[in-house]
Amino acid sequence: MKKRAILGLCALLLAACAVGPAARSSARPDESRGPSVATAAPSAAVVPITVAASRYGSLQVQTVPGASCSLLVQLNSGTFGDAPPKLMATTAGPDGSVVWSYPAALVPSGHGRHTVVCTDGSRSSEVVSEFDIAARKLEAKGLTVRVEAVDPNRGLPGLNGRLEPSLVPARDAMVARITATLENEWKLATRGLGALTLAPSSADIAVYVLPGRGTSVHATASDGTQRVLAYVVGDLGPVSAENGVAVVLHELGHIWCCFGPEAGGDGHWLEKIPDPLLQGVDRFGLMTHPVTCLIGAGFESCPNRFSERELRTMGFTEIPAPPPDPCIAQKNTLNARLATERSTVDAGKAQLALVDGRIKAIAAQYPSRVLPPDVYAAYQDLLAQYNRLATEIGANVAAYNATVDQVNALPC
Repeated sequence: MKKRAILGLCALLLAACAVGPAARSSARPDESRGPSVATAAPSAAVVPITVAASRYGSLQVQTVPGASCSLLVQLNSGTFGDAPPKLMATTAGPDGSVVWSYPAALVPSGHGRHTVVCTDGSRSSEVVSEFDIAARKLEAKGLTVRVEAVDPNRGLPGLNGRLEPSLVPARDAMVARITATLENEWKLATRGLGALTLAPSSADIAVYVLPGRGTSVHATASDGTQRVLAYVVGDLGPVSAENGVAVVLHELGHIWCCFGPEAGGDGHWLEKIPDPLLQGVDRFGLMTHPVTCLIGAGFESCPNRFSERELRTMGFTEIPAPPPDPCIAQKNTLNARLATERSTVDAGKAQLALVDGRIKAIAAQYPSRVLPPDVYAAYQDLLAQYNRLATEIGANVAAYNATVDQVNALPC
């Protein structure tokens, strides 16, 4: 793609040369001494271009008002890094100012080049300005992510596993779910401390969703660039679209976690320690291995909240309590109802046992089953109480079991 872009730019310059003289200059700005200047040589047949500021992610030039200008960004994007945007065109404002701003994605440190071509009628000029790219680490408080559905026929560079066209629907479902929820899930997972923005291109890290079978992984190249591979069929079988989001959260967590004496060489905690502020399936956080999931009737729910110790590895120091979890709140409500219903059932059974004891005492007192009239009336009353209590207990047990079913259906 870079070659095609450069050829396109060369074609533009050749066309400009055919209709009139063009000027080209090059300068590398020194930001420490103020805005640098790279200006096309003065001539009546060229367009003056002055570079006011040139940095990775932005460029500002001064030229003729209304001139048509294009920018080409060239740099080394590394093993896994995203390339910068392709040729960007715009028109100079009434004051001749042109400003470009583009995503400064994570790439290896080094140098880059801005090439600007401005055209005004039959006049055209080019200026080249270099810029430095400093080493940078990803921060959980603000990163950009690109999600890509991998074509099973084209594959992915550096990937040797076989991809299956039959798994494309599962891939598309997972991509749709990730795209719809990942930004908010990252915010919830980091207790509002982190911000993740999905970008269509030139992102800090790309998540490739693969229609294949394998172990999802976070990979870092020697040049510092990174990527995530998410398979739709994992070690334990198919991964649902919803749990695909949890998988991506886990793999992104590996950017910072887990290292040190508490972690193993695979980047996971050696010991599962519950977070006192997390409940249910999330209580151990996201970075354990194997991840502890909850499997119920027709669902599988996996953790999607980072624990406090995981948030600290991300660089956060003042960590608030996690936001309320609607599922946990509903579960607590149902558990409280279960306690009440169980108490009602137990009280009914205790009363039933008393009535049953009195019935059995009468039967033992009169083995011939010939009862005096007053005893017979009391016996019949006890039988009626017993039957009524048994019916009530049956209804209460049914209500209790229905509540148990509701609790077991919750994915938390």
